[in-house]
Amino acid sequence: MNVAVVVLNEFRNDSRVEKVSRSLASKGFVVSVYATAGANLPKWESKNDYEVIRPYETTKKVTRWGRILSSICLFWKLWKDLSKIRIIHCNDLEPLAFCILLKVIGSDQTSVIYDAHELETEKEAAVGLRKILSRIAESILIKKVDGFMTVSPSIASWYQKRYDLDEAIVILNCPYLFRGLKKNLLRKKLNISDKKTIVLYQGGFSPRRGIPQLIEVFSRLEIPVEYVLVFLGSGTVNKQGRELQELIEKVSSKNEKVYYHPSVPYSDLLEYTASADIGICLTEDSCLSHRFSLPNKMFEYAMTGLPLIASDLPEMRRLVKNYKCGILCNSSNASSIEQALRKLVGCDLERMSSNSLEMAQIHCWENQEKKLISLYQRVLRTVDS
Repeated sequence: MNVAVVVLNEFRNDSRVEKVSRSLASKGFVVSVYATAGANLPKWESKNDYEVIRPYETTKKVTRWGRILSSICLFWKLWKDLSKIRIIHCNDLEPLAFCILLKVIGSDQTSVIYDAHELETEKEAAVGLRKILSRIAESILIKKVDGFMTVSPSIASWYQKRYDLDEAIVILNCPYLFRGLKKNLLRKKLNISDKKTIVLYQGGFSPRRGIPQLIEVFSRLEIPVEYVLVFLGSGTVNKQGRELQELIEKVSSKNEKVYYHPSVPYSDLLEYTASADIGICLTEDSCLSHRFSLPNKMFEYAMTGLPLIASDLPEMRRLVKNYKCGILCNSSNASSIEQALRKLVGCDLERMSSNSLEMAQIHCWENQEKKLISLYQRVLRTVDS
């Protein structure tokens, strides 16, 4: 049974797409990830029992027009391969229209599963005419898909109400169960004293993730003096991300409380995460998609037993309060972040750590995988009946 996983990015560090592809391959599906071209990335490669197909190779950085050309070539490749594709797993809204077109061309022999990684029409970038067109397109196209999945209960509820869907499957972006030992990777690589408490921000450097506020806090934080901040990740996706990375690198070169470590392969990430002491997960309430978000980094921190500092938004609040595994704050306010850090001084961090692990054992990819495979089985039964 052939599955085409379609994603309009270079597929460098897309943990959700990687986990979905691995899970499907482990259950006997023949999985091909169709991604766009990227600098120094091969046209074809094998990963964990599935293949990655890109339209062409290039040694140059792919610009905006290059991404458009790469997407067109990607769709052409999918078109040519359509006869052997049984299910198209469409990630995000952008490629959905083409995936539905392929389904029509395939005379319904090809099914489409729509995987919304965000609340697609309510993202911060979706404004004006783009927002209107996105809403119209999604309202039409979502009725044509054979299965729908998304990343948080609030987003699933929104989709069901908005489009009167019969079913919206919540498949959280959790990591696999982590069975590694706690190491001191960050301390060794960044020369951080064992007496310091590492507060970790990991993931992409994007706007509205509290990065300037964190830098402000650690530029003036007086107590507790043992706290240091480590940024682990990159901001290479867009101009704003690159500017944030430049800011982080500049500050870390001058401020002894702020450190920077480049992003690491996802397969190594949890070992680095486990070498921190506190995980920080901030998202500003700047749009509905952000408000309902449940970032993967929150589960990654929990999987290694880190107490959390998280934004006081519905989904993150629910987990932090239910499991008593952290402190909530207003991520757009530096003073609120500082208060959360100060509050942690008087908390039982060992108990919080234990609670984080309890939450992670329940919210792990092994459990999400069961829902994914169940969805695929239902789609196949419906189409074959």
